[in-house]
Amino acid sequence: MARAYLVRTRLQQACDAAVLAGRLSMGAQSWGTAAQQDADQYFLSNFQPGQYGSNGSQIVYEPRGTSTIHAIASANVPLLIMKLFGFRAMTMQATCDAQMELPNADIMFVLDTTLSMAESNPGDSVSRIAALRSSVQKFYDVMQKSKGSETRLRYGFVPYSSTVNVGTLLKPDWLVSRWTYQSRVAREIEQMPKEAPEFVTVADGDWYTTGGTSTTTQSVIASEKCTATTVLNYTTRQEDLVKNADGTASWVIVHTVNNIERSARLSGGICTVTETTYKDYVKKRKEKKIKNPDAGTTTYENRYWWDYAPIEYSVAALKGADGIGNVAGGEFTAQVANDHQSRTIRWKRDNACIEERQSSLNHDAMTAEPGYDLDVDTIPIAGDARTQWRPALPGLVYSRKQWNMNDIQSDRWGSPTEVLHTYDNYITPSSDAAVRAACPTYARKLATIDATTLSNYLVSLKPAGLTYHDVGFLWGLRLLSPQGLFASENQPPLGSKLARHLIFMTDGQTETHVADYDAYGLSALDRRRTPSGRLPTAAEQNTLVEKRLASLCLVAKAKGITVWVIAFGTSLTPLLDGCAAQGHAFEAKSALELETAFSDIAKRISHLRLVR
Repeated sequence: MARAYLVRTRLQQACDAAVLAGRLSMGAQSWGTAAQQDADQYFLSNFQPGQYGSNGSQIVYEPRGTSTIHAIASANVPLLIMKLFGFRAMTMQATCDAQMELPNADIMFVLDTTLSMAESNPGDSVSRIAALRSSVQKFYDVMQKSKGSETRLRYGFVPYSSTVNVGTLLKPDWLVSRWTYQSRVAREIEQMPKEAPEFVTVADGDWYTTGGTSTTTQSVIASEKCTATTVLNYTTRQEDLVKNADGTASWVIVHTVNNIERSARLSGGICTVTETTYKDYVKKRKEKKIKNPDAGTTTYENRYWWDYAPIEYSVAALKGADGIGNVAGGEFTAQVANDHQSRTIRWKRDNACIEERQSSLNHDAMTAEPGYDLDVDTIPIAGDARTQWRPALPGLVYSRKQWNMNDIQSDRWGSPTEVLHTYDNYITPSSDAAVRAACPTYARKLATIDATTLSNYLVSLKPAGLTYHDVGFLWGLRLLSPQGLFASENQPPLGSKLARHLIFMTDGQTETHVADYDAYGLSALDRRRTPSGRLPTAAEQNTLVEKRLASLCLVAKAKGITVWVIAFGTSLTPLLDGCAAQGHAFEAKSALELETAFSDIAKRISHLRLVR
């Protein structure tokens, strides 16, 4: 009898697995061969023929309506002792039902597309971004299979890094017409005389190595850390010096190197570090001093002067409307390029990222001032710049006294409001946009979507920038909210209910940088979320981002939105776990675990369950 009990228990497990798989495969279609094959596969993998000495195992399916699959599984169990009394076998049975009822649902994906998404998790053969694309596509397939003919199922997307690309989802009145950027204005051109010297030094051959060793290695590091930390240092001396009576001379220049040269290259979101170690490495080259044929002549070089300061620009040219009344984007020229040249400032769907409206300095979305940045729902007031969004235009923005955005000298930034008159060409974040001025793929409002359109959109997701969770979550709420900017579009079908879900996926902890041009301007100078009298720190900004995210999670819950969180290739912190609804947070350490997490979410949203 113990064996009969084992068979009965295992039959029930196999029956349950079979109807769940079959119902999932069936989707919104009728029961057919494909669904039965999937169900049979799960039955056989859970109850193999002859298991526990049984025989004649089988399962029979009975579709009931469009939402339920009923099944009866059976197997014969030989009776060793009872056959002495004429009982040779006992038939064990298990019954099971699986039901799927997908309600009307709006599903908003808030997706981390920062630089680290180009990396791979240990043991994976694909990048994180490739794993994300595949997992979301499979999530979609599960949902569509579960969808009934009368069910409304819509999807929206907010990729994020240091800001979000939502500009062309807005109305023209929701954008400012003029805005102030940390920029520069062309001033005078100074002609600098330069007299040619009597003698010049020229090379008399190529470099050649005479001793020592050099060893080169390459490695891949986190994309956010993609900076070169050392340069080649060496000692210099001359040998074999020959001086001539006419003032000319010749010699051999000798460089001796005993250090490590390190360079970093970011390509396709992958940071490759090359390190060359030099030990007693000696290289030489012949040089000579000759008479300059142009000696005594004077040439003139132009020196282009600038005023670096907060500069107000008209951005009205970017606010043209499309055929449905949304911002279409546009372009204008500004004289900000080197040598007083003009640069075309373009802002259209592929780069229509925004600066946020006036900052809520209490950093609490639950008590945010109406119309300010953490206010999810209030519609901007035309002409009131505090309540309007601003185009993010990295091509207009310039630093102060900085020449390399990856080697920031904190003591050089100066005051945010000072006017700096100089001929130096300081760095613009647009010169390193993939790191310091990232603009993600454009966001999508809630809408139905076909598989091909979704696939093309997912392919367009490109890793860039650092990790500012709050702005991504904020805009996920704005696009999903039934009370805010898109309230008229986000109501349930007439006479029906609507479930709202926000799926928040990140592969990293909060990471900001004071040299980033983010949703709050150039942080080192604009200081809109930090005290204006001093340079902010990355740690300070990280804390603010996390405080803001925590408060936005509370807003989501207050709106009745179900929040799902996936930590992909990173730990599930208390902040992320607390943001999700109870039991709705996942930690995925691999591409397979990410796919499993998305699949689990899809099944739970679809209400796929055993009903017997």
